[in-house]
Amino acid sequence: MRLLIATTRKDKSCDRIMEECGKKNVEVTRVFYEELRLHELRPEKFREFDFCILRDPYNTGRDFSIYLRTIFRFVGSRVLDCRTYERYPFYEDKLFQHILFRNVMKMPGFWYYNRVNEVDLIYPKIVKKRIGSRGREIFVINSGNEMRKFFGERDITDYFFEEYIGVEKDVRVIVINNEVIGAVERRVRLKNNNGYTGIGVKVTDRYDIPEDVCKKIIAVSKTIGSDFCGIDFVVDKEGMVYLLECNLSPQFVSLEHVLGINVAERLVEFIMESCKK
Repeated sequence: MRLLIATTRKDKSCDRIMEECGKKNVEVTRVFYEELRLHELRPEKFREFDFCILRDPYNTGRDFSIYLRTIFRFVGSRVLDCRTYERYPFYEDKLFQHILFRNVMKMPGFWYYNRVNEVDLIYPKIVKKRIGSRGREIFVINSGNEMRKFFGERDITDYFFEEYIGVEKDVRVIVINNEVIGAVERRVRLKNNNGYTGIGVKVTDRYDIPEDVCKKIIAVSKTIGSDFCGIDFVVDKEGMVYLLECNLSPQFVSLEHVLGINVAERLVEFIMESCKK
């Protein structure tokens, strides 16, 4: 079996996937989006591969999605998460996910505006960039004056507002083939980010998902049609659960360390079984 992985140089989890491929005699080739030249990409370069993993094209803070979509067009159904790419070309847009998932699992309230002078909100609010990765461009905005300053430097249509929730627990869940593999709790950290209050998370401990929440997580995975995803949710101080987002090609190295679970092996085994069908 020959496997192609397209990713960025900052993708630490890719090393784990390649390591497990080596153990199972899967021949793997890795290409970096940063080194590709769009005008040089040709379909025949990808016909030799049996399967392809297209990892997060926003992992560096830059947008390499044109390479992901071009390679996907060449290899078609022989791609991890191909159903998602086919059905939902805007899957990475967090605003789109609010619209897609809001009837599947409870989500925070959200607001979207085309112009700053339209904004009429009570603060604090979360401001999120619609397309991003690894927690970049997520802020707490505490007043109208701060909001106007923030969008004096940015295009408001690239962002949306989200309800501010008093978070008791922040959780990342890894799902493969609509099966929950494991979940970890993450510590939420507020930090200065270019003069604004940014939000970051750090994996801390195992999290046991209640059965009713687990069913909703699987429903989210099925809705977007993913093979492999990381689903994030929070629990507020009253115990209410809110879905935040669903990420394809998630990072999982920290989760493996905390849980002692070999996520990369499970993923490679799933891909090998998929190639047999």
